[in-house]
Amino acid sequence: MDSSANPNNTESNTKGNEDEGRTRPIDNSKGKRKSDVADDGDSANPCKPKKKLQTRSWVWDHFTRKDGDDDQCKCHYYKRFFGCSTKSGTSNLKKHLDCCKHYSAWKGRQSQNVINQEGNLQSGKVSKEVFREATNEMLVLGQLPLSFVESVAWKHICSKANLYKPHSRRTATRDIILMNVARKASLKDLVSANKRRVSLTTDIWTAQATGASYMVITVHFIDEYWRLRKFIIGFKYIADHKGATISRVLLECLTEWGIERIFTITVDNATANTSALRKFQRALQSQRADSLVLNGDFMHMRCCAHIINLIVKEGLHKLGNHVEAIRNGVLYVRSSTSRCDSFEQKVVTGKMTRGSLPLDVKTRWNSTYLMLTRAIKFKVAFDKMEAEDKLYNDHFLEVVDGEKRIGPPTTIDWREVERLVKFLGLFYTATLVVSASSIVCSYKCYGEIVTIEKNLLGMTHSYDKELREKAVEMREKFDKYWDGQKNINRMLIIASVFDPRQKMEFAKMCFEKLYGVDTSEAKEMYNSVYDVMKAMLKEYTVIFKGPNTQSSQSNPPSSTAARDTFACELAEDSNVEFERMDRSYKEMVNEIRVTDPKDELDIYLKAEVENPKTLPGMEWDVLSWWRLNSQKYPVLSEIARDVLAMQVSSVASESAFSTSGRLLEPSRSCLTHYMVETLVCLEQWLKSEIKLSENTFLTNAQLLADIELLDKLEKGNFIYVVY
Repeated sequence: MDSSANPNNTESNTKGNEDEGRTRPIDNSKGKRKSDVADDGDSANPCKPKKKLQTRSWVWDHFTRKDGDDDQCKCHYYKRFFGCSTKSGTSNLKKHLDCCKHYSAWKGRQSQNVINQEGNLQSGKVSKEVFREATNEMLVLGQLPLSFVESVAWKHICSKANLYKPHSRRTATRDIILMNVARKASLKDLVSANKRRVSLTTDIWTAQATGASYMVITVHFIDEYWRLRKFIIGFKYIADHKGATISRVLLECLTEWGIERIFTITVDNATANTSALRKFQRALQSQRADSLVLNGDFMHMRCCAHIINLIVKEGLHKLGNHVEAIRNGVLYVRSSTSRCDSFEQKVVTGKMTRGSLPLDVKTRWNSTYLMLTRAIKFKVAFDKMEAEDKLYNDHFLEVVDGEKRIGPPTTIDWREVERLVKFLGLFYTATLVVSASSIVCSYKCYGEIVTIEKNLLGMTHSYDKELREKAVEMREKFDKYWDGQKNINRMLIIASVFDPRQKMEFAKMCFEKLYGVDTSEAKEMYNSVYDVMKAMLKEYTVIFKGPNTQSSQSNPPSSTAARDTFACELAEDSNVEFERMDRSYKEMVNEIRVTDPKDELDIYLKAEVENPKTLPGMEWDVLSWWRLNSQKYPVLSEIARDVLAMQVSSVASESAFSTSGRLLEPSRSCLTHYMVETLVCLEQWLKSEIKLSENTFLTNAQLLADIELLDKLEKGNFIYVVY
């Protein structure tokens, strides 16, 4: 049909051409200047930037438009493109979400609730910020290389578990530094808010891989909730081990953290440490008059664990061959499964495994003690191995470093080792007590020291000549550091006094056990300890109550006193003389106070000692007692807070080196000293936060269980405090 027959076709064609021209203005203007383009109202300006489409529907939280094509969008979950023309709306997108299994799975995960560490319900949805922070904490806590976030393994985990895209190691480094700065600032606020003295432990370690020396400084204090807190405040690189360097690093670290008042500093027995603390004491006292207690006379605390270690080594060095023979026998049994099975056949009673016969570390005497203790139990089996096993005997014929291997163990070896183990258990128990740094142990230390000295004194009078000689040698080493208790730091004895179950009665008993009843030495030790406590009470009273304590303690006139005054004025006006009984009683009480004044220390010492009953396997909490009685003894409780936070060994600082060894391996020598300090400190801070939150959750749960248990007990026969 001819198109001219229908005039409407002409109009429609014309309109079609015009519409086509409107939709493609760029094609009509090819090769033309801007002025040549048709200037009608419907034509678009090609140079004008395209406006971004505004979205209002909720579906756009789950779709993203395709770059360069606004009519196509991609589903975040199904990963396919769908049409989204502005003329069509979003109905098709909503229908897709209704039937999309990937979206349904994602929505189910977002609505899932989980139980947090505090025992409360929270949403299972994890934001990208939380995922990124958790990844950085994983690097620090696991001592992983920073490049781990870019490894194939971590990317595979994130992809497989449908997690977020991992960030780069540069971003991880920046985030870890910022995390360290933020946590350091919060810990500084905690220390400054404490407003009390702190105790320090410090030690120096040299990395074998790099040869660099690092000095770690750990702070210990009891917070306002009467919880023992500790954390590293410095992991500093030092050029040498001289006293001046150690003192300077200590002062710089305390200045950085704003710490001005120190109670004690625990170090090992190196000569450089003694010189360093002398310089440190002078420098700190010049900055502030009350920076130290009693002019710093008891600031230097020698590491008790180190002293015990030196005493034990003095008794072990002459038994080297006897111990080596048993060590070689244990080494043979543990070297293979077949040898362990052969040895088990010789065991008369019990089941033998590799864990039943541990091998020691030569540099750690406590592991040697555990090895010897277990080996003695299998003495008969070792004798049978020597009589029946040829390979066992050939093992001792081998040459090691040009010398024949010592062994097999003989009767003499077993006898000497049995004699040694008898009193090594004493030192082993004491080491466990004084090495504890996560719980309060300062009040237990003096009892362990007296136990060691008392038993060494008994062994020096033994009928066994060899045992007597060893005891004499170990006693000489004991006197070198503690001078028979006379040179011991008085704070160790005072710490035992602040145990309400012992008070001065325990210290008095120890003095009488060592020096005899009513001897001048025992009385001298008792008076010296009491005088130090009196001096501390006076100094702390000035700090916490002010210099005019006596006048400030006088009560203001009450309404009763006002009535008495008014009654006296009436009596004077009426010229009647009479004696008031209440006024006479007050005068009598004031006279008694003048003639027999008592302070908090005397009241505490004269009160009856505590004798609590605890549930089996639980330990009585000294800090809880002082928290409950802090109102009764306001000043004495502040002294107890500082004394009980004191550390008797430097194990808390030494443990930082065992956990930071992987950071100083040759493969990670590119780390700067600042980055090493950041990673070590941040790791310890994060572990402390995790442990504190776990303890809080467990304590609350345990308290609920204990309340139910105590309700069932008759009349509360047990006094139980969660420790």
